[in-house]
Amino acid sequence: MSNIFSIGISGLNAAKASLDLTSHNISNVNTDGYNRQVLTQSAAPPQFAGYGYVGSGVDLNSVSRLYDGFMDKQLQGATAGDSGYQTQLTALNDIDNLVSDGSAGISNVMQGFYSSIQTLGSQPSSIAARQSVISQAQSVASRFGSMNTRLNELRNGLINTVSASVDSVNAYAKQISQLNQQIINLGQGDGRAPNDLLDQRDNLVLKLNKLIKTDSVQQSDGTYNIFVGQGQPLVLGNSSYDMVMSRGAPAQPEDPEAPSISVKLPGGTMVALDSTLLSGGSIAGAMTTLTTDLPRVQSDLGRMAIEFSDAVNRQHALGVDLNGQLPTSNFFTDLSAQRTAAETATTPAGQAKALRAALSSFSVILQDPSKLAVSSNLQAAKATPSGTPSVTSIWQVSNLSPATNPVLPAAPALTLKYQPANVPPALPFAADYGGTAIVVTQSATQPGVYQFTVPVGPLATDVANIAFKYEGQATTNQDIVISPRSGAVTASAQLDNANLLEMGRLQTRQLMAATPSTGNTFMPTIGAARTANSQSFYGQMVSYVGSRTNVIQVSQQSQEAALQEVKLRKESFSGVNLDEEAANLMRYQQAYQASSKVIQVAQEMFKTVLGIA
Repeated sequence: MSNIFSIGISGLNAAKASLDLTSHNISNVNTDGYNRQVLTQSAAPPQFAGYGYVGSGVDLNSVSRLYDGFMDKQLQGATAGDSGYQTQLTALNDIDNLVSDGSAGISNVMQGFYSSIQTLGSQPSSIAARQSVISQAQSVASRFGSMNTRLNELRNGLINTVSASVDSVNAYAKQISQLNQQIINLGQGDGRAPNDLLDQRDNLVLKLNKLIKTDSVQQSDGTYNIFVGQGQPLVLGNSSYDMVMSRGAPAQPEDPEAPSISVKLPGGTMVALDSTLLSGGSIAGAMTTLTTDLPRVQSDLGRMAIEFSDAVNRQHALGVDLNGQLPTSNFFTDLSAQRTAAETATTPAGQAKALRAALSSFSVILQDPSKLAVSSNLQAAKATPSGTPSVTSIWQVSNLSPATNPVLPAAPALTLKYQPANVPPALPFAADYGGTAIVVTQSATQPGVYQFTVPVGPLATDVANIAFKYEGQATTNQDIVISPRSGAVTASAQLDNANLLEMGRLQTRQLMAATPSTGNTFMPTIGAARTANSQSFYGQMVSYVGSRTNVIQVSQQSQEAALQEVKLRKESFSGVNLDEEAANLMRYQQAYQASSKVIQVAQEMFKTVLGIA
């Protein structure tokens, strides 16, 4: 008789426990990281009754969660990848919008500057037209500066994001270590694990991976050890270690503003994380942008500012102003110190710092429009003995860095030798420089222009490049003396625009060397071939940003799809299904009622037996 009672009570307890667990599942249907829990039960050991073994009810074995460790690892990896790409994509979209915007970019203001030069070329003595050139130059400098300011804002925003994320990583790591301790305290072997604490810990690990990709290793006591980077510990059992974001030295000694990430171990030892090897999370995405894409764009803009200003300054130095005087100041700020700093820097961070400084320093020095060196610093005398042909325009073409840029000296004498007897392809001109014969060639890019090079110093690079145009012919040899222009200029000389026109040709002159394709430098080697003019180089930079944005966007979309797939599979496996739980409620309620009926029957049988007695 007692066996019936115990069997009914065991069934009653099993149904009640199942109802409690089902209610718990339903209550946590919207709890992040919750895994559906199930009750495992088995038939109680039977008892021998002489005629055979008779069942003795049901035993409750364990409460376990539906959890797949491999699937959880996939979810962590997909979450880290998606978060990293999303952070990169957001930053790259901001950069792309800035550099590709026609109203905010460089190309339109550069075009405005060269257009103002063309306007001044038709009226070289006009003060208003000269002022327009200076104003357009100021617009160019202002645009470089505003772009640098905006990029610095993006840079500081990413650094602040990394700093805030590092604080969150430390908070999560501390909570995980505390949960590890609680799990040790509450865990009582297989089947008696504190499932809700395990879910909380796994959810914290998932949140951690959204910030930085981690590797978690479960220990025999149920705790997690968590590692980042190249195996640096973040959590070991019930101990957590702080992640630290620092700037400058020792990780980036050449740039005091450059961020770096380290893990602080016991005793204060700092272990630096290689940002290039962080494989996911918003911190990795931000650090990739901070060390690769953003400094690449700022460095390219800095090099553009350096080479453009240097080329204009060099050509400007080879002209004379409205009063016939050589320039006493540069047109733009001299950025050669920043170029040298970038060339001698030993790290990409040091190069980027020097080139950012160039952008910050870029400005217009020339303020007086009458000081704009529009006219050539050279003048040609009449041909002797006949007076023809005449040199209608002669000017000096600047050398590009690192070559020197000397002004043609007054001595020794420079003479153009007109020789009409020369038969094509020989040219009708040669030059004589202090008794040294110099070959004159015809320009391949400018019709009607002749050119030659005069050595004016001890080095092979100490040369003056002369170009000229002529008109008229003579039947006999003629000499045309070329001399530096100095002192007051005549009214006709003020109409000379040769130096200004050569300054305008800088628009198509190849001033820029290509940026190295490797990620460990932003500077081409010294003396690298110049393959692009300023505007086409800017176009290449815009193309780089657009290409990078597209690559990251495709990667992010792919990673997002993978993340959604893993989420759906995990939800299908371990998520709470309200329809299923509602059906379970009814099933367990019926079981409870049936077990109650067993107890009721046993009670009535017991009363009957007592009545017989």
